[in-house]
Amino acid sequence: MITYRTFSLAEANLMLDAAQKKAEEIGVPQVLCVADATGYPIALRRLDGGKVTSVQIAMNKAFTAAGHRKPTHAYKNAYPGEEAFGIFTQHDGRFTVFVGGFPVVVDGQVVGSIAASGGNGEQDTAVCSAGIDAFMKHLGS
Repeated sequence: MITYRTFSLAEANLMLDAAQKKAEEIGVPQVLCVADATGYPIALRRLDGGKVTSVQIAMNKAFTAAGHRKPTHAYKNAYPGEEAFGIFTQHDGRFTVFVGGFPVVVDGQVVGSIAASGGNGEQDTAVCSAGIDAFMKHLGS
């Protein structure tokens, strides 16, 4: 039997609260998603003004980060002419290489992911980092 750990709903909301605070601080209406260790959403939040098109993008970023166990922007080999070009066609097109999806690792195991969509890469990263930092602080308490 294999046992895996993942976020509770309370922990997902804790992460979203911190991510939302950061998004509001930088003035970017984001869509935020926290997914379980298999990449499926636990909690999704579309901030006021968040684009409807960003909903699916945030979910796909979270799916990719958790499922493939690395940040979405790490797929430099998925561009035209590279060895993994076309990977985004897998999983019904849910695999994405956009910046803004991050796995969350605890004791060497991916326990889930967080993703943001609606800003530029730097903004999406800052928002996700705030969520991850809040979760890690929570673990330490």
